[in-house]
Amino acid sequence: MSWLGCIIGSAAALSLYDLCKKHSAEGNRTFTVLLMTTSTGLAATAAALALRGRLGAALSLPAAHVALLAVKSAIVATSWALAYWALKTLPLTVMAPIRATGPMWTTLAALFLFAEVPSAVQAAGFALAFAGFCAFSLATRREGYTLHTPSIVLALGATLFGAASALYDKHLLHSLHIAPDAVLLWFMGCMALIYAAACIVARRCDATPLKWRWSIPAVGLLLALSDFLYFTAVSAPDAKISILSTLRRTSTIGTFLAGGAVFREKNLVRKGIALAAIVAGACLLCA
Repeated sequence: MSWLGCIIGSAAALSLYDLCKKHSAEGNRTFTVLLMTTSTGLAATAAALALRGRLGAALSLPAAHVALLAVKSAIVATSWALAYWALKTLPLTVMAPIRATGPMWTTLAALFLFAEVPSAVQAAGFALAFAGFCAFSLATRREGYTLHTPSIVLALGATLFGAASALYDKHLLHSLHIAPDAVLLWFMGCMALIYAAACIVARRCDATPLKWRWSIPAVGLLLALSDFLYFTAVSAPDAKISILSTLRRTSTIGTFLAGGAVFREKNLVRKGIALAAIVAGACLLCA
């Protein structure tokens, strides 16, 4: 499969993942749910590697590479935790446009780190995406959300950590040439350990009861599928991280529509226009 097919498949799986994540997070114990979803994804990844005869090769990474993958796990674990806390109170139609700005930050960083200099069209795309974000911030004021609202700050933090993870992926897969399935296995394994430790620390201060939902394991399975396709796309020699990150974030369109259809969220027209501007800008970034 080409890198384009992989990234489109990754975006589709990510859209379903966001929907399940909202369902699993509401009124639930954050770190326990995160541990359960990560463990499900880890088990599915290990089983798939074993069936393909790749488990031994994926496990036999040098210690230096494992340490670098642990850093990635810490970045992603932080992003996930912030996103889950935000989703406890934020509507999906507010969360999706914020997450859609991820390619803006990835493109800015790629400009400086990887010399991926944008063209005039791409610069116009960045400006359009930023204008869409400003329009979105005005639209959400009608629902009582501003850039100073704690859940909005958490969502922005999750997006920035996600952008940092996307840039780090290019280093792992291009510079170090670690196989995509090995990256997935080790980063999910290390992340499970991080969440297990967080569960122990938070046990005394988080009295929220755990509510089992079918969406908890679904989150882990969908993320494992989405990330495997994404890592495969990133490992392609001719793939640019700014373009891949942008295409993957088109998943927010499906997430936004699901927020309106499934969760009956409000103020869809204004937020939809802002999201359209962000996505259109992201498409120009791919030019």
